[in-house]
Amino acid sequence: MGTAQTRHFRVRRLAILYLVVQGVAVFAWWALLLLHPEAREAFAASGAPETTLLAFMPGDLIVYGAGSLLAAYGLAHGRAWGWAALCVNAGAGVYAALYGLALSLLGGGAWLGAVMMAPALVVLPALVWLLRLEKIK
Repeated sequence: MGTAQTRHFRVRRLAILYLVVQGVAVFAWWALLLLHPEAREAFAASGAPETTLLAFMPGDLIVYGAGSLLAAYGLAHGRAWGWAALCVNAGAGVYAALYGLALSLLGGGAWLGAVMMAPALVVLPALVWLLRLEKIK
């Protein structure tokens, strides 16, 4: 295996690991919020009703959480759609991270959510870029 191939293999393995951890973390985070409603305050916009936070649950669980696991599976098994799934997940992650950051900057509060989403703002686009030329076999 050549140097470029070795680097690509390592980046893909890192991407798979990151996506699995991210997907599991999304489901765990929502379980925490559902089982412990008192934890929601740290993630909600200042003065906003809980529903503004809970409204993100379907999209988070389906596009971001399950999408992470789907992309990880696709990349791990060399599926042609794996990179496309990563791109969709990256778009969802970057959107959510930017929303969380803007919410904290403009409305105050909810900084924990912005900090938790910061890796998605950087790591996901980097993985999309680094894996863009990968040839699925």
